[in-house]
Amino acid sequence: MVVIGIVVGVVFDFYRVLRGQTKPKKLITNIFDLLFAVMVTIIIFIALIYSNGGVIRVYVFLGIILGQIIYYWLFSRYIIILFSQLIEFIYFILCKVKNLTLLIYNNIKKTIIKMKNWLKTRFKE
Repeated sequence: MVVIGIVVGVVFDFYRVLRGQTKPKKLITNIFDLLFAVMVTIIIFIALIYSNGGVIRVYVFLGIILGQIIYYWLFSRYIIILFSQLIEFIYFILCKVKNLTLLIYNNIKKTIIKMKNWLKTRFKE
Protein backbone atom coordinates (compact mmCIF):
# COMPACT_ATOMS: atom_id res chain seq x y z
CA MET A 1 0.00 0.00 0.00
CA VAL A 2 3.04 2.24 0.31
CA VAL A 3 3.33 2.17 -3.49
CA ILE A 4 -0.30 3.24 -3.79
CA GLY A 5 0.44 6.19 -1.52
CA ILE A 6 3.28 7.18 -3.84
CA VAL A 7 1.05 6.77 -6.91
CA VAL A 8 -1.64 8.94 -5.32
CA GLY A 9 1.03 11.57 -4.56
CA VAL A 10 2.21 11.59 -8.19
CA VAL A 11 -1.36 11.88 -9.48
CA PHE A 12 -2.05 14.72 -7.03
CA ASP A 13 1.09 16.61 -8.06
CA PHE A 14 0.17 16.24 -11.74
CA TYR A 15 -3.30 17.59 -11.01
CA ARG A 16 -1.87 20.39 -8.87
CA VAL A 17 0.57 21.49 -11.60
CA LEU A 18 -2.07 21.23 -14.31
CA ARG A 19 -4.51 23.30 -12.28
CA GLY A 20 -1.81 25.86 -11.50
CA GLN A 21 -0.79 26.19 -15.15
CA THR A 22 -4.32 26.45 -16.57
CA LYS A 23 -5.94 28.51 -13.78
CA PRO A 24 -9.51 27.24 -14.30
CA LYS A 25 -12.58 28.95 -12.88
CA LYS A 26 -14.01 27.87 -9.54
CA LEU A 27 -16.78 25.65 -10.99
CA ILE A 28 -14.33 23.78 -13.21
CA THR A 29 -11.94 23.41 -10.27
CA ASN A 30 -14.72 21.95 -8.14
CA ILE A 31 -15.71 19.49 -10.84
CA PHE A 32 -12.11 18.36 -11.37
CA ASP A 33 -11.56 18.09 -7.61
CA LEU A 34 -14.49 15.71 -7.49
CA LEU A 35 -13.15 13.74 -10.48
CA PHE A 36 -9.73 13.56 -8.80
CA ALA A 37 -11.28 12.19 -5.61
CA VAL A 38 -13.23 9.59 -7.58
CA MET A 39 -10.11 8.58 -9.53
CA VAL A 40 -8.03 8.20 -6.36
CA THR A 41 -10.81 6.18 -4.77
CA ILE A 42 -10.87 3.85 -7.77
CA ILE A 43 -7.06 3.47 -7.68
CA ILE A 44 -7.14 2.59 -3.98
CA PHE A 45 -10.11 0.24 -4.43
CA ILE A 46 -8.41 -1.67 -7.25
CA ALA A 47 -5.19 -1.89 -5.25
CA LEU A 48 -7.14 -3.21 -2.24
CA ILE A 49 -8.83 -5.86 -4.36
CA TYR A 50 -5.53 -7.06 -5.86
CA SER A 51 -3.42 -6.86 -2.71
CA ASN A 52 -5.62 -8.34 -0.01
CA GLY A 53 -9.01 -9.18 -1.45
CA GLY A 54 -10.55 -5.83 -0.53
CA VAL A 55 -10.13 -6.15 3.22
CA ILE A 56 -9.74 -2.75 4.84
CA ARG A 57 -7.48 -2.72 7.89
CA VAL A 58 -5.56 -0.05 9.75
CA TYR A 59 -2.31 -1.08 8.05
CA VAL A 60 -3.85 -0.21 4.68
CA PHE A 61 -4.34 3.41 5.73
CA LEU A 62 -0.94 3.50 7.42
CA GLY A 63 0.71 2.19 4.24
CA ILE A 64 -0.99 4.77 2.04
CA ILE A 65 -0.11 7.59 4.43
CA LEU A 66 3.48 6.37 4.73
CA GLY A 67 3.76 6.20 0.93
CA GLN A 68 2.52 9.76 0.59
CA ILE A 69 4.91 11.00 3.28
CA ILE A 70 7.85 9.27 1.59
CA TYR A 71 6.79 10.68 -1.78
CA TYR A 72 6.44 14.25 -0.54
CA TRP A 73 9.74 14.18 1.34
CA LEU A 74 11.79 12.59 -1.43
CA PHE A 75 10.21 13.09 -4.84
CA SER A 76 7.49 15.74 -4.91
CA ARG A 77 9.58 18.81 -5.74
CA TYR A 78 11.29 17.01 -8.63
CA ILE A 79 8.06 15.60 -10.02
CA ILE A 80 6.46 19.05 -9.86
CA ILE A 81 9.37 20.52 -11.85
CA LEU A 82 9.15 17.65 -14.35
CA PHE A 83 5.39 18.03 -14.81
CA SER A 84 5.69 21.83 -15.11
CA GLN A 85 8.30 21.53 -17.84
CA LEU A 86 6.32 18.80 -19.58
CA ILE A 87 3.16 20.92 -19.65
CA GLU A 88 5.10 23.96 -20.88
CA PHE A 89 6.69 21.83 -23.63
CA ILE A 90 3.31 20.46 -24.71
CA TYR A 91 1.88 23.99 -24.75
CA PHE A 92 4.86 25.17 -26.83
CA ILE A 93 4.35 22.35 -29.35
CA LEU A 94 0.60 23.03 -29.57
CA CYS A 95 1.25 26.74 -30.20
CA LYS A 96 3.71 25.88 -32.98
CA VAL A 97 1.24 23.46 -34.57
CA LYS A 98 -1.52 26.09 -34.32
CA ASN A 99 0.69 28.75 -35.90
CA LEU A 100 1.75 26.41 -38.70
CA THR A 101 -1.87 25.42 -39.35
CA LEU A 102 -2.94 29.07 -39.48
CA LEU A 103 -0.07 29.90 -41.82
CA ILE A 104 -1.06 27.11 -44.20
CA TYR A 105 -4.74 28.07 -43.97
CA ASN A 106 -4.03 31.75 -44.69
CA ASN A 107 -1.79 30.90 -47.65
CA ILE A 108 -4.43 28.62 -49.14
CA LYS A 109 -7.08 31.28 -48.54
CA LYS A 110 -4.94 33.95 -50.27
CA THR A 111 -4.29 31.63 -53.21
CA ILE A 112 -8.00 30.87 -53.62
CA ILE A 113 -8.88 34.59 -53.49
CA LYS A 114 -6.19 35.37 -56.09
CA MET A 115 -7.48 32.57 -58.33
CA LYS A 116 -11.04 33.81 -57.93
CA ASN A 117 -10.04 37.38 -58.84
CA TRP A 118 -7.97 36.15 -61.75
CA LEU A 119 -10.88 34.07 -63.04
CA LYS A 120 -13.21 37.07 -62.71
CA THR A 121 -10.93 39.28 -64.78
CA ARG A 122 -10.20 36.53 -67.30
CA PHE A 123 -13.79 35.55 -67.99
CA LYS A 124 -15.41 38.93 -67.67
CA GLU A 125 -18.47 39.23 -69.87
